[in-house]
Amino acid sequence: MVGSAVDTLKGRCIPAGRGIAGWIAEHGQAVIIEDVTRDSRFDPTMDQISNFTTESIIGVPLKTKNKVFGVIELINKLNGSTFTALEFKTLLTIADFAAIAIEKAYYFKALKRIATVDPLTGVLNRRSMIRILEHEKERSIRHKTMLSLLVIDIDKFKAINDDSGHLAGDDVLKALTSLLLACVRKVDSVCRYGGDEFVVILPETGKEAAEEVRQRIMSRLSDYNREASLPFTVSIGAYASAPDNLDDLFAKADMDLYREKIEKDTAYIDNLSEHLEDFFDEENI
Repeated sequence: MVGSAVDTLKGRCIPAGRGIAGWIAEHGQAVIIEDVTRDSRFDPTMDQISNFTTESIIGVPLKTKNKVFGVIELINKLNGSTFTALEFKTLLTIADFAAIAIEKAYYFKALKRIATVDPLTGVLNRRSMIRILEHEKERSIRHKTMLSLLVIDIDKFKAINDDSGHLAGDDVLKALTSLLLACVRKVDSVCRYGGDEFVVILPETGKEAAEEVRQRIMSRLSDYNREASLPFTVSIGAYASAPDNLDDLFAKADMDLYREKIEKDTAYIDNLSEHLEDFFDEENI
């Protein structure tokens, strides 16, 4: 949008089908109108808002394969005369090229998103994670800062899928994604590494700060589980270092993850043993 009333009109919505632009969008046809006061399709609402007087209009649809996705509308010639057939034809040609360019830009953006974003959760995928890790590694070395990594794994995720179905498993993945995004900064990156495993990249973050993020996630998950129809738990590995070697950084975080899983399993076995001892004591009474 260009013109003297840009600031007044910017962000305002026109209901579908209303006015000349709405008619063009709805019917997919170009129009040239010498005097809008004689055209019943004209809607003066925007003129009233902007204190502007529309006299003549040429408008053309932006469309591809008979699908309209926009409208180009020119209002009032600077010299006060009406628009000509040549100008109308020129705008049609511009609209054709603009539609092709916009469509290509849209598909390019869509392909880029497919290549970088996990389709289920909407967070970065493994390919993006590797690219960001390489970038943050170089930045960390350059500025002599720490880089932390959290590796998050959903406990007994296979059992969730087996017992409640894969749609329920998808809901758990999406719930964890929302929780992780709520616990990190804008400069941090949440990535789905694969399956039920996620990675959080924390630039310029040392061991203590990474531990705070881990505890924040655990606390949020605990709150979530109080109201959730399908509660779940996670294990989180954390490691912070000056990342000379990304494989080492990832391996150490992974080791911390499995240490936590082993501790959980050990605690479960110890708890089970105590209950078995109580059970046998009761049986012997």
